[in-house]
Amino acid sequence: MTKESGWVMGAVVVQFLWALVLLVLPAYLLLLTRSSAILREPDATQAIAGLKIAAAILGLPALVAAAAWIGLLKRKLWGWWLGLAGDFAIVGLLAYSMLDDGWRSPDWELAGLTVAAAVPLVFLLLPIVRKAYWQSTAPQGASGVAQQATI
Repeated sequence: MTKESGWVMGAVVVQFLWALVLLVLPAYLLLLTRSSAILREPDATQAIAGLKIAAAILGLPALVAAAAWIGLLKRKLWGWWLGLAGDFAIVGLLAYSMLDDGWRSPDWELAGLTVAAAVPLVFLLLPIVRKAYWQSTAPQGASGVAQQATI
C-alpha cells in the first residue's frame, strides 16, 4: 500500500463513517416515535410530528454523504466534489448554530459535533487526497489517445 492510497483510503473510510452516522440518526429519531416515553407525553402527537420532521430534514444530508462515499470509493471526481460540498454545508450549518448567539457565548455542546463534522472535510482537502481525485480524471495526452485507438 502506497502512502497516497493510505490517505485516500482513509478519506473513504472517514466519509463512510460520517455517512453511517448521518444515516443512523434519522432512523433513531423514527424509532423514538414508537417509544413508550414519547407516547405517554401529553403532547405526544406534536412530539412525534417533530421527530418525523427532524428525521426527514436529516435524511437529505445523509443521502448526500452516502452518495459521496460511493463516488469516493469508485475514485470519481464527482464523489470528491459532492463530499466537499455536502461536508462543507454541514460544517457551515453546525458552526452557525454553534455561534448564533455571538462569539462570546458559543454553544459548547455543538462544538464537538462541529469538529467531528469537519474531519471528513479535512481529509478531502488534504493535498494528497485532492490530487489523487483530480489526477484520476486528468485528460490523457495525444499518445494516450493513440494507444487506446490501436487496442
